[in-house]
Amino acid sequence: MKLWQLCVAVVCGRVRRVEVLALRCSGYHVRVVMSDGAVRAVHFAAGRSLWPAMPVVKSRLLRCGVRKVLLLQPESHDEIIGRPVLLTADPGLWMPLR
Repeated sequence: MKLWQLCVAVVCGRVRRVEVLALRCSGYHVRVVMSDGAVRAVHFAAGRSLWPAMPVVKSRLLRCGVRKVLLLQPESHDEIIGRPVLLTADPGLWMPLR
């Protein structure tokens, strides 16, 4: 999904939520959950789905009409440094983009 397609989907009310995954040492990945349950990745440039920095992600999504995102971190800090895995999955953090 290109950014212009996301803009159209937001305006038409077809987006249920936008998720931003923080990936260890590689950037951010943006997923759009559509109202019909389909999940699509947002590409910001010629097939690239990883975003280099959070400020870039926030500004581009804000320009598309997205007002809040669900920030997900698949690996907790404890897992990264070798402590045991969490027993329950992290539900994520709703983050306003204003």
